[in-house]
Amino acid sequence: MAPLYYRNFSIILFCICVSILTPQHILAQKEDTAHLLLKKTAVSPGKTRSYVVKKGEWIFEIMRKEAGITSHRFSIIKKLNPTLKNVHKIYPGQVLILPEIEPPAREDTSLGTDYFIQKGDSITRVATRHLKVTSKDIIKTVNAIKRLNPNIKNYDKIYPGQVLHLPRKSIVITKQADQPGKTEETVPEKEPKEKKASLPEASLALVSSIITQMNGSLVRTGSYYIPLPQMGQVTIDCTAIPVAELDDGSTILIDFFDRIPESLKQMIQSNWKNYRAIKVSSEGDSTATIMNKIIGASNSYTMTKAEKPLVIGDTPPVSISIDWLITKKPSPETKPFSQALSFVSGDSQLLPGPVIHYANRKGFIITEIMNNRSVARAADEKSTAPDITILNAATNIDFVRLLLTKFGYSPSRDVEIGIFDTAKDGFNVSVRTDILVKKGERQILIFSRKIPQQFIDNLKSKGTDVFFIEEGESRKTVIEKALSAVNTPFSFGNFSFSIPEKTAHPRCAINFSAFKITQDKENLYLIDFDMDREIYGLLNGRWEVKAARY
Repeated sequence: MAPLYYRNFSIILFCICVSILTPQHILAQKEDTAHLLLKKTAVSPGKTRSYVVKKGEWIFEIMRKEAGITSHRFSIIKKLNPTLKNVHKIYPGQVLILPEIEPPAREDTSLGTDYFIQKGDSITRVATRHLKVTSKDIIKTVNAIKRLNPNIKNYDKIYPGQVLHLPRKSIVITKQADQPGKTEETVPEKEPKEKKASLPEASLALVSSIITQMNGSLVRTGSYYIPLPQMGQVTIDCTAIPVAELDDGSTILIDFFDRIPESLKQMIQSNWKNYRAIKVSSEGDSTATIMNKIIGASNSYTMTKAEKPLVIGDTPPVSISIDWLITKKPSPETKPFSQALSFVSGDSQLLPGPVIHYANRKGFIITEIMNNRSVARAADEKSTAPDITILNAATNIDFVRLLLTKFGYSPSRDVEIGIFDTAKDGFNVSVRTDILVKKGERQILIFSRKIPQQFIDNLKSKGTDVFFIEEGESRKTVIEKALSAVNTPFSFGNFSFSIPEKTAHPRCAINFSAFKITQDKENLYLIDFDMDREIYGLLNGRWEVKAARY
């Protein structure tokens, strides 16, 4: 079968041939198909034909598509069209003279399903000489021949005239090898050299790292085989066209130089719904753009530009400035997936390890990319945070006692306090206080129940402060009353610790609400949640934060 499509960008060659293998056989033995690289088609100098230019066409594309010529196009077209002043300016309706193409040599078209063995042939010789198989593919090609000829019991005993069934070639998308050919005539005017195509290695390394985090892989070496039922198969050289395999079943062919014909893309996608081919520019597309196109071609992933910081967790909430967020739709069989991409330009912008680990525990993968060239990680910060004191009590009075003890006081419980005495007042009255605290010369009484106002006034006249803590009050109110009772400075609010510090746009901020108590030039933060241990270690190591939980 003649090629369906032929495209050459100096290093690419496509060919499709009908396979004699059944679809089931192709699927089962897809790595045993021989590879084929076409030779260049010679131009017959004495034969020409007319061609009418269509809208949107340009001269070199016409030469390639209509005449199969991909080299010396400038000199050939000028020689056949001497009146053409500017080969780069053609218009619809214009008539061009194109060379005719010689039919392929007989030996190149004789490759059929049947081969008559000649004197001196062996199965290996047939594979190397007749199928043009290289040494690295000889074994699997010989195995394919054996499978197609089950009637031959002994391949060491084959004879001239015997019919040998051979495998057809497959579509091959690969780098074009240099082919020996006829030396063409040299003319003064030379066609501008085409720029050598090369893949963006740094971007592909980053793409590979990102996809690996998604439990996928980027195939960049060897051949990739895509069976086409009842037609053959596509063989892709992954060094020229990398293949991304995602865990949702998506397979994406990354075509950097528009090497895959549109008809072939449609053919693949009509047979394999999970396969996609995307066009990518090796020079104009950034790593983020390449990933965006890959994700856009997947079955269940999405990639969105981050408009605001990503807030992770609530113990404490950590906001992280990111550039892109890759997410996966959850299903009954799979868990949700989130990967944040951040492009940074210096070490000071890298997130510390505890933040990365915290995000991972909350279901977010953070991938940081330094100068758009490599994945980076901040140096480990080794710090051991002190234990967080837990002020856990059944009643508010017991909680106040624990709180005051935390701040260095020695509260006493159930102390009898005299209000009136017989010698002075003619009668004796006393009350039992829940907590008694001494601060210097001051005496502070804390009651869980109301006492008469006359008793309160009498105690205050003696220089004793009286406070009431009711059982139904919130712990926040109790803390405010207890700290006010002992005149300990405090504030309640939202506290933020940024990385890097003192910048309007930090990479990361750790935020939490707390009571901040300053005592002996040290700050203690009273929090009402179970703070993540690694985050607490980071806060303590960088900012000397000490915390207690109520």
